[in-house]
Amino acid sequence: MSRVYKELPSLWRLQELLELTDEHPSGLKWIEKEKFVTRRDKPTGYYMVSVDNEVFLAHRIVYYLRTGECPDNHAVVHDRFNTEKDNRLDLLIRYKVRPQRHYLDPWS
Repeated sequence: MSRVYKELPSLWRLQELLELTDEHPSGLKWIEKEKFVTRRDKPTGYYMVSVDNEVFLAHRIVYYLRTGECPDNHAVVHDRFNTEKDNRLDLLIRYKVRPQRHYLDPWS
């Protein structure tokens, strides 16, 4: 049985409100407020974002902004060793972008 995902806002709307950042584990920063996305669901540990009064998982928005592919019809799968539930390292490797040093050694 496949999961039905909530339809994400359009790419232009997300680009208008949010930008990608490597400075915070959520991977997102509000453009207008200049603050990081920090809301976290306590039971699951996933970062969450409210866009136009709808709540979305931040890693799905990061995927959409980074690749331009809307993940409405498929899951964004994390590496099983990824305790932060951060899909940026996987995306960087998949799209052959060199990751910054703090991705490779999170304790540095």
